[in-house]
Amino acid sequence: MEKFLVDAHCHLARKELQCRVDAIIREALENNVKIMIVSVQNEVELHNGLRLHEKYPLSIFLTLGQDLTDFTTDMVSRAEKLLCRLVSEGIVVGIGEIGLDYGRVRDPILRGIAKSIFERWLEVAKKLDLPVIVHSRRAHREVIELLRSHGLKRVVLHAFYGGTEAAKRAVDEGFFFSIPPSIVHSKQKQKLVKVVPLDQVLLESDSPELGPEYGAESRPVHVKLVAKKISEIVGTSEDDVIIQTTENALKVFKLRHYVYTSSS
Repeated sequence: MEKFLVDAHCHLARKELQCRVDAIIREALENNVKIMIVSVQNEVELHNGLRLHEKYPLSIFLTLGQDLTDFTTDMVSRAEKLLCRLVSEGIVVGIGEIGLDYGRVRDPILRGIAKSIFERWLEVAKKLDLPVIVHSRRAHREVIELLRSHGLKRVVLHAFYGGTEAAKRAVDEGFFFSIPPSIVHSKQKQKLVKVVPLDQVLLESDSPELGPEYGAESRPVHVKLVAKKISEIVGTSEDDVIIQTTENALKVFKLRHYVYTSSS
């Protein structure tokens, strides 16, 4: 397989990025980041994401989810029919970003609503056999238990904020972890990659969040820095990290056949 990088989670469909998103994507492609998995969480982002996929059909794929502070309870049911079509067309390759954020959502009633919405998305993911890209903050044990109880196996814990014990439980479940550019300065992320096997690691930019410097913007090209930092921490070559994490991403999002066919 040709060596290239995959950005497993980014927000290139956000409204504020559209005036320069083409330059961001070109920068990534010129630096061998050939696939970007773009999270869309509302109708505006879906419109933008579909436009990006149409323009870059071999590089941009979407995951569909819901903002963790959006408590619209019927969004899942409204999205399901469209989701089925976009999955069949090879445009949407996962559910996400979804999850629980008890750092931002503190009201017990809203937490209950958020949990119900999260579980409905998990049911759709299982029904359609799609991976889930999951955010968890101050809710790691609950999120891991919900994923386990729903029988989800293709799980990507995005920018995981938990400690090593919670991470080990998720590793035992076979879950994947996508690591952002903040690993360059984050001691927590550096500790995390020491306990997660490389065959359960993906690279992500989370663009425009979690850049390689405090407060700096993140872009898909920065997954190269993630690979470099991981190689330094785990004591293997940067090439090995790139090859393994790309293989992991193609496996999670079931893009192996598509990529091989498209590049043949």
